Amino acid sequence: MRKGTICLTTASLIAGAFVVATPVLNSAPADDITVVGEAILATPMTAATAATVTNASLDCTDTAYVLEKWRLSGTYTWSYNPANAPAAIGSTAATAIYRATANLIGGYNRCGTRAGLPLTHAYQGSAVRAAQISATATCAGNDGVNVTSWGVLPTNTLAYTCTYYKTSTGTVVSSDMLLNSTHKWFTGTVPTACVDSFDLESVVAHERGHTAGLSHVDQTTHSRQTMSPRTMACTTHKRLLGSGDMLGMRSLTGTR
Repeated sequence: MRKGTICLTTASLIAGAFVVATPVLNSAPADDITVVGEAILATPMTAATAATVTNASLDCTDTAYVLEKWRLSGTYTWSYNPANAPAAIGSTAATAIYRATANLIGGYNRCGTRAGLPLTHAYQGSAVRAAQISATATCAGNDGVNVTSWGVLPTNTLAYTCTYYKTSTGTVVSSDMLLNSTHKWFTGTVPTACVDSFDLESVVAHERGHTAGLSHVDQTTHSRQTMSPRTMACTTHKRLLGSGDMLGMRSLTGTR
């Protein structure tokens, strides 16, 4: 019997104050397949919130993590479609996305903890296909190919990831990411006089965490973790995992 699946749209603020979860009914892409979509939103951050985010002492003492129902295993094979990338980062985006993927998959972190995760990734180069994610931030289909691309998303949405997995086993089947081309982005060092510009590498690392099977941790008490639902504009520290993120990846992969 062909089943309907629930696409759980988790709206997580990069610089806001709340997390919203809204179930959206999608038709099943195949028997025993569930799809979950996760978005990162951009809104102004208050000075009080900024103060907690900049407390670097939490990087390696906070051990919190939350797991999703799926697990990435083996090799994540992916490609990148550069069409519609913002001109300011058009020539550097692919490198930043590759680096973020390698950091998450490899478990590279701010604490000097040995990585050694049993995961790899394989970059297939430029793609013609686009992420199967609609302009209204919903999962639009499963073609079995992992693509990261650019497009229009709702105004406050920075990026959206749709992950398809086998309901019976939790095995990831495919995972696409759509980046919002209408926002301001940077790669490399933080731009001089940076205002409301977001680090591509940090955002991709967070979204790849969802692909791997990590969920959000509470923003109020775990704001320094890469998997917290908010990330401050004009910062780069979440390119690498915090201690809780790393423990989560170890738990997902059964690594000691």
